[in-house]
Amino acid sequence: MMVTLVANIVNVGLSYGLIYGNFGLPALGAVGSAWAAFMSRGLALLLLLRVLWRGRNGVTISGPGRWWPDWGAARQVLNLGIPASLEQILMSSAFLVLTILVAQLGTETLAAQRIAMSALSFSFLPGIGFSLAATALVGQSVGARRPDTAAGVAHIATTWAVIWMSAMGATIFIFATPIMEMFTSDPAVVQIGAAGLKVMAFTQPFWGLGMVRSGSLRGTGDTRFPLLIGSAGIWSAVALVWLILNFIGGGLPAVWAAFLVTSPITALLTWRRFRQRVRELTVVA
Repeated sequence: MMVTLVANIVNVGLSYGLIYGNFGLPALGAVGSAWAAFMSRGLALLLLLRVLWRGRNGVTISGPGRWWPDWGAARQVLNLGIPASLEQILMSSAFLVLTILVAQLGTETLAAQRIAMSALSFSFLPGIGFSLAATALVGQSVGARRPDTAAGVAHIATTWAVIWMSAMGATIFIFATPIMEMFTSDPAVVQIGAAGLKVMAFTQPFWGLGMVRSGSLRGTGDTRFPLLIGSAGIWSAVALVWLILNFIGGGLPAVWAAFLVTSPITALLTWRRFRQRVRELTVVA
């Protein structure tokens, strides 16, 4: 969590500097946004490697014997990790295509989109934290053959994620224009970004529900359903964005309206699948 927080703060600062040439940095526009993301994620990688090398709770990668693979454990990791990795690849690819579509609306819209996503991260990053916590705690409960406890943990994590992200969504909706003005003085970018933020704000409760329930499902060992529903949801939204922009028209609000259509559906399906998974584990236990 701390590494993600540090990386996100660095990303916001570098984006502000490299896009518009602030802090004595070159003004690179959209390329500056990409460099900011690259450098902040590189910093996160280095920080995580440092923690692993020094060791935490008995887990460390230092020492010669630590690098020899345990093939049995590796097989289990791959069975769970490959679907999760593929999900992230497909989601990243979808957001790449989304960026290309947004770029067709002009440089100002692209800049507004990037700033809006940075602002929105203060809502969804804690949601990701709740999701990771749910994965760990649900996994512990399932390992102890306590599906009832797993369901309770998932409910608590989901509730807090939805509360936080709903509150942040309301804050973002109310203060959309001042938030944009914190990043840029360009009135066109502020207007476009504020309009987009107001639509994004309505997606936050559904993102919270979907993220935490997906994390809870991973804790039960089901990584395939989050892969399928997550990928289908994000790519359906991107396809809907393409249809809207090419046949109806619109700006950044229209882009995020597509996510407002798909997010409730994916959240509901994920919530339903987790309930089914708990019933399956209850029968086994």
